[in-house]
Amino acid sequence: QVGLCRPGDYGSDVSHLNLHKTFCIPHGGGGPGMGPIGVKKHLAPYLPTHPVIKIQLDKDACPLGTVSAAPWGSSAILPISWVYIKTMGAKGLKHASEIAILNANYMAKR
Repeated sequence: QVGLCRPGDYGSDVSHLNLHKTFCIPHGGGGPGMGPIGVKKHLAPYLPTHPVIKIQLDKDACPLGTVSAAPWGSSAILPISWVYIKTMGAKGLKHASEIAILNANYMAKR
């Protein structure tokens, strides 16, 4: 629903914007769940850390430690999504979302 809504408005504590399908990445293109994950502030003390990335932690933080060898995921697939987003533009991404919703609703009623 790119261009139609904002994940932060849903009321959830965690939102994962998976690059697969939404931004032109095939399954397996970057491993499971490649893409940014946003969390609300109250969950920040529990986010994973990585020895390569130096971050300032609150004194109350209880980080999970490292969960992936690559701190930024599979960077080789990120240019594909970037080019797709730049090529489509805001108007094109919104239109693609509208068509995807129309198709999903059609299939649900079929």
